[in-house]
Amino acid sequence: MLQDNAAEPATVAAATPVTPVENPAGKANERIILKQGQTLRLLALEIFGNREFWIYIYLENKNSIQNPNIVPIGTELIIPDPAHYNINASDPQSVRIAKEYGEKVFSRMTVIQNR
Repeated sequence: MLQDNAAEPATVAAATPVTPVENPAGKANERIILKQGQTLRLLALEIFGNREFWIYIYLENKNSIQNPNIVPIGTELIIPDPAHYNINASDPQSVRIAKEYGEKVFSRMTVIQNR
């Protein structure tokens, strides 16, 4: 499971916007640099309002992230457009879908690592 221990600071430094990246639809995606104390889950909470949406940050950056549990400080991340993944923290179904997808990704990673 993703590292998400209670010892993390309650306040996390705000994500620093960097340069926009054009996606295929022509809409600019935001980029941020991961700071000390930030995790994909904490970024998802800060940006999208729920930790379960970490999976979509991972999907946008899976070519540069080997393990979503261990993302080095200073990693530049593309933040996905919420509309692309139907991200809505106030919709329980949107949160459930993200959670289930995240669990599938981890179970696939576990199978690959155990080979």
